[in-house]
Amino acid sequence: MNSRILPRSLVIAVCLLSLVPFIVGLIGGDFKVEQDFDEPHSNIPVQMRDLVEDDPVIEAYYLMRGPFLYTILEWTAFCVAFFTGLLSFVHYRLKKDITTPIIGTAMLFTGLLDAFNILAADRLTFPVEDLDRFIPVSWAIARTFNVAILFAGALPFLYRKNPKFIETPPQETRYLVLLGLLFSVCAFAITQIQAVVVPLPDALYPELFVRRPWDIVPLVLWLITGLVILPRFWKLYPSLFSYSLLLCAVPAVMSELHVALGSKELFDYHFFSACFLKILAYCIPLTGLMLDYINAYRAELELQKTDSKLKAARQIQRSLLPNDHPDLKGLDAAGFSYSSEAVGGDYYDFIEIPDGRVGVVVGDVSGHDLAASLLISQTRAYLRAFFSSVKDLSDIMTRLNNALIADTQYRRFVTMFIAAIDKDRKGFTFAAAGHQGYILKKDGSTVTLDATFLPLGMNANESVDVSRIDHVQQGDMLLIVTDGITEALSPENEQYGVERLLEFIHFNSNQGVRKLVQMLHDDVDRFCAGSPPTDDVTVVLIRWK
Repeated sequence: MNSRILPRSLVIAVCLLSLVPFIVGLIGGDFKVEQDFDEPHSNIPVQMRDLVEDDPVIEAYYLMRGPFLYTILEWTAFCVAFFTGLLSFVHYRLKKDITTPIIGTAMLFTGLLDAFNILAADRLTFPVEDLDRFIPVSWAIARTFNVAILFAGALPFLYRKNPKFIETPPQETRYLVLLGLLFSVCAFAITQIQAVVVPLPDALYPELFVRRPWDIVPLVLWLITGLVILPRFWKLYPSLFSYSLLLCAVPAVMSELHVALGSKELFDYHFFSACFLKILAYCIPLTGLMLDYINAYRAELELQKTDSKLKAARQIQRSLLPNDHPDLKGLDAAGFSYSSEAVGGDYYDFIEIPDGRVGVVVGDVSGHDLAASLLISQTRAYLRAFFSSVKDLSDIMTRLNNALIADTQYRRFVTMFIAAIDKDRKGFTFAAAGHQGYILKKDGSTVTLDATFLPLGMNANESVDVSRIDHVQQGDMLLIVTDGITEALSPENEQYGVERLLEFIHFNSNQGVRKLVQMLHDDVDRFCAGSPPTDDVTVVLIRWK
């Protein structure tokens, strides 16, 4: 479902429903409530007159059929408007969608006006004497406020320099509660003024072409708002809510056409058609809210499914990592790797080669997403397969490079440092594909092992160069890290850095390798003040016994 446009079937249904009263009127249909206040007995259906025998209760009941129907329609409109207004404010609190306060304001205020107007018309609040004037005037005033609030609320946002920037008001809950109370007081005051304070003018002129002149004002405002303001507003703030605002202009305009040009009497066909269309206009924002909640629910379900899949992928990826403190003859080794997201593109490995050598690998795939996780798993499988059948490290790395190029088509690359430590542990051969390593000597000096080749996956059909380190002494250490640790940031936006890393290892070199790696992990966490890493972090440390 498109999150910016209401379903086409709903749009078509709204347009057809907006035309139904007009079409029914053209073919002669009518649900006008016939009433004769001078001859109450005539309001009773012919088949019922002999049964009631001038029962005053029955006569009063049939006399009030028009007000009853009007009351039902108006209270339905109020319930829809009030519920939509409340939901829109809740939605704004959750999603900060700028369209929802406009909907909430217009719906809440006009819903309250409808409620107080019908209470007054039914004489439950104010002693309204002249319904022939009160109902048409109160209808026109309520509709004018409805469209005016939408017009005034949407117009300023058409001229914002940065339409996507939305500033949330402080003390939001208190603000919304006070706003609701203010609307209630204003709606009550407007109804009281209409009912008892100000003498109301005539509002029905059956002999004129415009039978309810007061309704020309909301009709013109709705035409301007629906044709000019709301389309531009939807383009700037495309969402289900702004689209529902645009769509609700259709039944709103048709409603005003019925009362302004068609209604000749208080409770005639066109007036009840207008009441029906007003309810339809109120229902459209409510439908937009419900559809948005459905979209949000579906998105949450998809997010949960994706999260479950990523957790499974993370578990599989973690299972591919070796023991963080392997038992290697003549070597004390330890390492750790953790991802900045659910899965990552870093890995390390200790490979016991059949001829007695030990392979030490640290790799870093570009990116740290699911694709990077898949590629690093594939890289691990290639390496282990090549080590089982090929002895020369240069040949192994060349084959790995060409295999990755064939798989990725140059869309990804892998930086890697790999060392094949001799069987007698006196030296090692290494290949550094866009990745450095460090030898931390027992005397406190450091030897940087620079890159010998480009990152894997970038240059095909070239042999990967290797280098040789001889005469490694007892107590010397080989350190291999990914840039996730050296580029880790403090709250002051300072990088952890290579210099700080090497100083920490030298300073704590009297510790066991496993403890030293854990201490490094904790030191980086303290440096970052507990903030999560922005890149995958991998560390491998080996000390010659």
